[in-house]
Amino acid sequence: MQLKQFIGTVFLFLLIGGCSPSDIAEGEGLIAITNVSLIDAKQGQRDNVTVIWEGNKIKEVVGADAAELPKGATIIDGTGKFLIPGLWDAHVHLTYEQGVTPAMFKLFLVNGVTSIRDTGGQLDLVKPHKDAAEADPQASPRVKIAGPLLDGLPRVYDGSSPFRPNLSEGINSIQKAKNFVAKLDAAGVDLIKAYEMLAPDVYEAVVAEATKRGLPVTGHVPLSLDVITASNAGLRSIEHMRNLEMSCTADWEKLLASRREQLAAGKTEAGGDLRSRLHQLQRYHAIENQDATVRDTVLATLARNNTWLVPTLTILAFRENRAYARPEWREQFKYLPDSTHKKWTANAERLATLPIDSNGVAFAEWGYDMVGRLPAAGVEIMAGTDTPIALLTPGFSLHEELRLLVRSGLTPLQAIEAATLRPAEYFNMQDELGTIQGGKLADLLLLDANPLDDISNTESIRAVVRDGKLYDRAALDVWLQELEAE
Repeated sequence: MQLKQFIGTVFLFLLIGGCSPSDIAEGEGLIAITNVSLIDAKQGQRDNVTVIWEGNKIKEVVGADAAELPKGATIIDGTGKFLIPGLWDAHVHLTYEQGVTPAMFKLFLVNGVTSIRDTGGQLDLVKPHKDAAEADPQASPRVKIAGPLLDGLPRVYDGSSPFRPNLSEGINSIQKAKNFVAKLDAAGVDLIKAYEMLAPDVYEAVVAEATKRGLPVTGHVPLSLDVITASNAGLRSIEHMRNLEMSCTADWEKLLASRREQLAAGKTEAGGDLRSRLHQLQRYHAIENQDATVRDTVLATLARNNTWLVPTLTILAFRENRAYARPEWREQFKYLPDSTHKKWTANAERLATLPIDSNGVAFAEWGYDMVGRLPAAGVEIMAGTDTPIALLTPGFSLHEELRLLVRSGLTPLQAIEAATLRPAEYFNMQDELGTIQGGKLADLLLLDANPLDDISNTESIRAVVRDGKLYDRAALDVWLQELEAE
């Protein structure tokens, strides 16, 4: 049989599911995808390329005409296909809703999410998932963890209700801040999460101790601080753009003084209630009174300090985007455990009957506008979702986030960058991940359609490669069938 015929036969065999994942690759031997179009944030689109990997490392990326296909390699014809780096969801909570947790790893991989950043959970709950992923990387996304939220007192997530599970540690002194960061470092966390109720001096101690230990600090800007002060202290990234709006008004100092007064007076109030009350009092005033000069100064500070934003538009725009009202979104719930499927469906149907909330729409429009300004301001963006909060199905929600980033004004390539190269850089892994080059890890996503034409084409998944192991469409569908049956 001629080589061209052989390649076509192998590709057809893969498409119809004739191979199981173990038949295709076991993380050893050589695999080549030929005649494919590569897309990554550094090099844009490169057509007619052959990518060869062995084990979990890419050996070679060359023009298809120049490629010498290794003897004995598994060969996949990528004609008409598009290969991008594996995706990150840079804001997840693996154990926020433990009924969802058992399905999460498969749902991430089925959707091409080969790496995740867990941004808050009790260490004894999240660390076993990181350990499991490291023990079997080909069957799991890469997992980075923060451990518990480091919050002030009163805490927001104090375990007082299902909506406020115990995700946090109350830190009320500089010494305790130093000690707890040291404890988390010793336990092997990858970052630190600072939260909204921290006092200024305790927040600064958290950031200083983490920075000293080489741990990036992410979080919500504490309500006791303005964004510029928080960024100047060394904050590496801001989740949900939380409380950014309150620092972008001409009267931001007045708002800050008022928050501090109410924080001092609210020491006996439940943390979640106090936070919500302050948001209601100031958020929509701040949105309606944005000052362009102040806003631009804030964004320039974030750019100068290399403080990134993780917009999580899927949750920020929850009440405007209304994904839960779409039947095709609710259809994804069938891949969750049965009790969660029923609960989420009932909640989604109930929410869909409620009138559209004008404040929610205003907040979403502010978020879209702000995200659209970030590239020109030099502020970097990472893509994250907050799954499984707010009926956001793991994996599927990352593609929704990419769509919303493009809706906000990012190009499709910038959205892909936010979900590939930027998270790799965040963890100083850019020499291993984020682009498709020789020597990098083989975490890849093979698509049927060009995501630069339409970002929703990131969902046209033909195959996923995780740590060198290739899962074809048939194998991914088997996983979905197994999840649906559970």
